[in-house]
Amino acid sequence: MPARLLTVAPSAEASFRCVRVREQKLVAAWHFHPEYQLTLVRHGCGQRLVGDSLEPLEPGDLTLLGPNLPHFWDVDMARAPRREERARRVDAVIVQFRAEFLGREFWGVPETAAVVGLLHSASRGLVFPTAACNRVAAEIVRLPTLTGLQRLLALIGLLDRLATGGRPRLLASAGYTPRFAEQERDRFAAIVELIHARLDAAAEPPGRGELARIAGLAERSFSRTFHARFGKTLPQFVNELRVGRARRLLLDTTLSVAEVARTCGFKNLSNFNAQFRRIAGLTPAAVRRRPAP
Repeated sequence: MPARLLTVAPSAEASFRCVRVREQKLVAAWHFHPEYQLTLVRHGCGQRLVGDSLEPLEPGDLTLLGPNLPHFWDVDMARAPRREERARRVDAVIVQFRAEFLGREFWGVPETAAVVGLLHSASRGLVFPTAACNRVAAEIVRLPTLTGLQRLLALIGLLDRLATGGRPRLLASAGYTPRFAEQERDRFAAIVELIHARLDAAAEPPGRGELARIAGLAERSFSRTFHARFGKTLPQFVNELRVGRARRLLLDTTLSVAEVARTCGFKNLSNFNAQFRRIAGLTPAAVRRRPAP
């Protein structure tokens, strides 16, 4: 499904954009841009959608995305199950830069070979393990406070450390190939947002017909297009979003498994258990016994 094109503009004094976000939520429309994006979420839980990869997001989540890779973050502290958590803010650092921001000759010298390899791998999105994140988190947090050449050199050094010791995991599947149609971008971005906004049990989930009308497609065409872009059917996509929310409730609240299932829109407990195990690889009871990250 085509995503919304986002224009990224660094300040007049900088060759790349770097911001620290401290807000109630980190929720952006499903979008893409020609810049690479490095994102560290220091505080906040939720989910991230990168290409056809939909995964839970925990504190310490560090990702690097290649150009024009559609993505969507959902970290909203207002939905946190604990009152003390709802009073806190999301804390994230976002760095966005173009491939050519240092000139093409810079990336052709032997010393930058490892970073070039890292950036090439980021075409499908990369998530770094906790150990790698811990090694560079302080550098990433410091980056928005720097200016001038110090800021530029800090980013190059950071990318080099991630390239030589990050051991990242790919996110989007090998077969994922985003295709964008200009006239459909806003409509399909609205579809993703609508699905997400109506996940709760109190809301009626959007039906296939409603979503097809927004997309301007027949229902069968919409189903084929959705599966082609996300690598999963609409019900699979919705269930993965719901299981992600259920996982947080199991870790952060004392709600029973049945109450969690109802809260996340599952009307049938046996279906919830089956879907949860298929998607999370564990039963809800097993997640409940695990300590929160």
